[in-house]
Amino acid sequence: MKIIFAASAGGHLTELLMIANKKVIGKNDKIILSEKTDRTKNLSGKVYFFEALGYNPVKYILPLLRCMKILKREKVKLILTTGAEVGLVAIIAGRLLGIKSVFIEIAGNPKTPSLGGRMAYLFSNVFLVQYPELAKKFGRKAKYVGGII
Repeated sequence: MKIIFAASAGGHLTELLMIANKKVIGKNDKIILSEKTDRTKNLSGKVYFFEALGYNPVKYILPLLRCMKILKREKVKLILTTGAEVGLVAIIAGRLLGIKSVFIEIAGNPKTPSLGGRMAYLFSNVFLVQYPELAKKFGRKAKYVGGII
């Protein structure tokens, strides 16, 4: 099964890859979507790079179309993300194409829902948090799973 791991560069991607390497890969094919930075340029395997998107919603249109094209071409079955920018793009693209997605709220913020998490909550099929307080703040769809790193 092909799985997309989508996250902005930095802590989001670091946490996602830690989860992926421990729990998910197995016999599955890993495809990474992220931003090209000094930290990500040496990622191994199949990687698609996106520009940093920031907070301007207009900047998300072309990456969304590109992401949809990648998801179709690669015949992706599942999207995993810890969010921010390209992670949100992947979740929305997956929703439009009928591909299941799992959003994992990062461990770095135990008390306040992240902006990416609040947006991903609307589009993801499964929404996981690592702190019980966050499950209450997000709502019914949020599932507390404890520390998964």
